Amino acid sequence: MQANIDVDAIRKRLREVVGEIDRLLSFREKERDAMIKKSRDVIRLSGWIINAIHRGSLDEARQYLEELEKTVKEFLAHAKSDDYLFHSGLVDSTLAEYVEAVILYRLVTGKELPGPSELGVTEIAYLQGLGDVVGELRRLALDFMRVNKLEEAELMLELMEVIYNELRGLEYPDALIPGIRRKVDVARRLIDDTKALLIEVKGGY
Repeated sequence: MQANIDVDAIRKRLREVVGEIDRLLSFREKERDAMIKKSRDVIRLSGWIINAIHRGSLDEARQYLEELEKTVKEFLAHAKSDDYLFHSGLVDSTLAEYVEAVILYRLVTGKELPGPSELGVTEIAYLQGLGDVVGELRRLALDFMRVNKLEEAELMLELMEVIYNELRGLEYPDALIPGIRRKVDVARRLIDDTKALLIEVKGGY
């Protein structure tokens, strides 16, 4: 062991290094707190849009969508302030809610579907949100069946199958498309259940 170790120099250097890390972590903590708050806002607004669609209030859904798009930009501003935050699971899970609301709105209004780049989201968030749309389309199909609008219910079922068929073609490991295989399996069950119920309802008329 060297006898001439300069403890004071080591102390000074560590103070510089740890101090720099401390400043980074302090900044990261503030951005993370702001990000979490905006994430809650994104999820809340996405839910309001979906609920408005199920009530048939498309104008209300459009108004919420405008607010949601602004909130997503604010969320992403915080997320992109630090690579560590941007690559956290919170980003994709939050943006998946946004994608779900936007795609459902575009489907029911007959508008062209956006891609990930148009929405400013990752491919994973897009696929996760798209997978969740199947469940909302089933809800719409059930609503239509309750009021004997069977053609509309069949259309919702057809859209469910379109999404399912596209997602099931993605033969990649879960490490590359986390959660998608499970969503595909859930979608298959929802489609089968909806199809069986629709056949049963048709038989009753």
